[in-house]
Amino acid sequence: MPELKDQFDKSGPQPAVAAEVDRSQLNLLLLSNGALADKRAEVISELYGASPENPKTILFVAFALNDQDAAAKRMTAWLEPLGIKVISAHTVADPVALLDKVDGVFVTGGNTFRLLDKLQKSGLLEAIKQKALAGMPYMGASAGINVTGPTIMTTNDMPIVQPASFEAMNFVPFQINPHYVDGKFYYEEGGKVVPYQGETRADRINQYHEDNATPVVGVREGSALRIKGKAVEILGGKPVTLFEQGKPAAEITDAKILSSLIERLESTPAVKPRTPFSKP
Repeated sequence: MPELKDQFDKSGPQPAVAAEVDRSQLNLLLLSNGALADKRAEVISELYGASPENPKTILFVAFALNDQDAAAKRMTAWLEPLGIKVISAHTVADPVALLDKVDGVFVTGGNTFRLLDKLQKSGLLEAIKQKALAGMPYMGASAGINVTGPTIMTTNDMPIVQPASFEAMNFVPFQINPHYVDGKFYYEEGGKVVPYQGETRADRINQYHEDNATPVVGVREGSALRIKGKAVEILGGKPVTLFEQGKPAAEITDAKILSSLIERLESTPAVKPRTPFSKP
């Protein structure tokens, strides 16, 4: 058995033999916060191929939230006018089996640690991954796009529960940071607007790169990544920010750069992060 100290190795990511991922059939809509600056309804309808005349049924996963009943009610009111029927995963005995009977998946936001933990325990993490890699439409928002990267290690959330590992669905071979905000944060105190003295979002992503090499894409509010196979489109009219280890952060408006990033990352050897939650 490896010594305990090996589980807390600080030497960074270690090489790992990983199964090759075929991303050619992916059909993803990755929203920073569930909003989109322009044509949100049209984009969602196109993703699922849904309309009032051609209705579709999706599995709605609100595991990241405590009040899943309220979330399902909101999503039903929002999506049914588009011809999209919502079945919430928490209301069925076997949501994994239900995946064979629906036309798509929507994983919404909340706490990413709670979401990953419940996806792992329910069996949906692997089941959704296999369905999406085979072409099933997948929409994620906030925590729901954190879990589409290799790990959740660039989430903004508190670790309120401990999942079995940080490893996620690996639809895209880069990390995602939703709700990305450039520069300092400010708050009001005593009638004055003052700067927050803690880390900026960029500071925290740079800290991630002190121990990990995987690139990170920061997605701003009102923005989304539309991914078909390995082709990426940036929606919302705002740039995303690309962080790569040892390089300055870059504002990206040309989605071809992200498409080429996928190709480049797939051609490099797989690495597996070593974390205290990972099995040695």
